[in-house]
Amino acid sequence: MGAPNFLQWRNRCLAAGGVAALFAILALRLMQPVNLTAVDIGRHVKNGELILQGRQDVLYKNFYSFTHPDYPFINHHWLFGVVSYGLWKAGGFTALSIAYVAVLLTALWFFWRAAVLRGHFALAVFFLCLSLPLISDRREIRPEGVSMLLMGLYFYLLTKLSLGQIRRSLVFMIVVTAQTIWVNTHIFFFMGPLLIAVFLWEGASRGCRVCARHLFPLLGAALAVNVINPSGLAGTLTPLNIFKEFGYRLAENQNIFFMMARFPEKIHPYFLGLVIVAVTGMALAARARGWKANLPFIALTVFAMAAGLKAVRLMAPFGFFLVPLGAFFYGQLEGRWPHKNQKLFRTALLAASIVLGGVQAWSLRGLPPGLGLAPGVNASAEFFKQAALQGPVFSNYDIGGYLIYHLFPGEKVFVDNRQEAFPPEFFKDVYVPMQEDDKVWEKVDARHGFNAVYFYRHDLTPWGQDFLIKRVQDPRWAPVFVDGYTIIFLKRNARNQPWIERFELPKSMFAIHRT
Repeated sequence: MGAPNFLQWRNRCLAAGGVAALFAILALRLMQPVNLTAVDIGRHVKNGELILQGRQDVLYKNFYSFTHPDYPFINHHWLFGVVSYGLWKAGGFTALSIAYVAVLLTALWFFWRAAVLRGHFALAVFFLCLSLPLISDRREIRPEGVSMLLMGLYFYLLTKLSLGQIRRSLVFMIVVTAQTIWVNTHIFFFMGPLLIAVFLWEGASRGCRVCARHLFPLLGAALAVNVINPSGLAGTLTPLNIFKEFGYRLAENQNIFFMMARFPEKIHPYFLGLVIVAVTGMALAARARGWKANLPFIALTVFAMAAGLKAVRLMAPFGFFLVPLGAFFYGQLEGRWPHKNQKLFRTALLAASIVLGGVQAWSLRGLPPGLGLAPGVNASAEFFKQAALQGPVFSNYDIGGYLIYHLFPGEKVFVDNRQEAFPPEFFKDVYVPMQEDDKVWEKVDARHGFNAVYFYRHDLTPWGQDFLIKRVQDPRWAPVFVDGYTIIFLKRNARNQPWIERFELPKSMFAIHRT
């Protein structure tokens, strides 16, 4: 092997090793034990089980609730439940964790490959490093992971198609199949046609007639297959309600400034810093090549940015898109420089990437990685079932999916973590007031005859914390179980008396700290 060939081989190995290290860092950041008491995955597994049993009501109604069992509901993520159940049957929550990490890593690989095509290796690696904190901020197993994967796949395929590096027929076949899966998996399925439209616009801005001939039929097909879902046209139009007011304010749906004022987490100012990086890149690219050539991808970037500003749950998608879009914008600036300056710039980018990667690796020290369920997370459900406790159960919003997974069909839930599955007035007039006002609580209790209260302890809402304090002090209710996740109260009555005598916890165990 000659010296030039050896150096080229060595550099490729070093580059591949560096990229692999960054993906390994992301994998370790994503490998966190599942706190089943506060996430949706338990309900998704139960959805899949029931659908495979032929229980079709779960597709259209608030099936698990005893308060509004017939409230119409479009289950736009049913296929995710079926796949989740299959993985769970094969290897439990460990298999689900591994699969989800693999999905997000593959999503990032697609975005990163598109970044290499749109810019070059050094820019792609640099923006990969910058985006890792945002991408790894949403670790829970969610249907949106499939959306990240398919957005990455579309961006990569459309980039290759626009560069003439892939056959149109292959892209058409993949997109039609993927879009049919997407519309039945997650509400972000509208991003598929949107990305095709952006690339169609980008091709038109370059005067590329071939792009229009390729992408118009693809866009039409992607739109048409969206009706292939259990709810038909109604399911296709579901994304129009994505920011609808459902009567209950979820932290993940709040804007970034609302969250920064209440939860001083580092990820929020970091997101704003990346917004500045993106805006600067758009301005420099427009100056280098003009607005017309850049406007389609500027519009996509602004859309992703605005979504992240409006709802913190959407910061992660912005992180994914920043990888190829950042490389695209800053690559145009570099293209106007002399070759010597370009080489220095790329060297600086790689050096900065090494530093950023080192910081990311160092941050792993405080994150003990793990797969599957968090230790002891099922203890309260095991206690409830072994003691043969009975409902009706009053539970809070967060723990609904956990109770569905463990207790259904024996017990239905008062509420669960699907705000769209309940009427808005339920949250405004019942759920929140009954935790704030004991008179409302007693009225609702009389209506439903609650026998137990089962709460996720780390409910950060002011009404949730006040409610728990009042129940600890209420002589009509006895705390019988508490751990790091949950607390269970039983009503003092003849049915519960044997269990209260055996398990009641002294009030001295509970300290009240108001902030």
